[in-house]
Amino acid sequence: MNIRNRERKVQIFAALMAAIALSGCAWQRIPASPSFASPSPLPLTVGIQLSSSPASDLYGPKVVKLLKEMRVVDKTVYPYREDDEVDALLGIAIEGGWEGSGAAAGFVIGLTLGLLSPVVGPSMVGRHDLNATLTNKDDQIASHSAKIVTKVTWGIAGDSNEVAVKADDLQSRKIAVEIAEWLQTNRRHILERLK
Repeated sequence: MNIRNRERKVQIFAALMAAIALSGCAWQRIPASPSFASPSPLPLTVGIQLSSSPASDLYGPKVVKLLKEMRVVDKTVYPYREDDEVDALLGIAIEGGWEGSGAAAGFVIGLTLGLLSPVVGPSMVGRHDLNATLTNKDDQIASHSAKIVTKVTWGIAGDSNEVAVKADDLQSRKIAVEIAEWLQTNRRHILERLK
């Protein structure tokens, strides 16, 4: 009977340790999405042309959809074709990707401290270069370059696919807001050049 009680105590202790170690392992730290409120759309019909790159292929359509939702311009033509009548053409090029780290480190440090992932978990950093150019026929009206950086972290038991989808959505939103703010900041210049 004494051996059975000892085995039961070991099992209960092991179950409690597992519960403590795994509690909170599914957390996610994803930065808040930036907001954009256009005072009024630019009174233009703008065609959008995406560069051919893996990042542009992934983020470009999402960025275009967000720009339409934000009503940055009166009318968006996407995908743009050469015979489409537009006031200007917005070229968007996105390069870069995500780098991940920390899953093994988070696990080892967590075990060492007796706390698993509430202390350290895996992380990803997205680094994307944005180049946007607004042209009218062959005349460049304005151009803009920016580096969009986003870091997300999550617990070891977190759903990495869910985190990746949220991170991509956030990165798309940050790129779209960057373009929208650039167009609004240069509103006067753009409209004067297109008269």
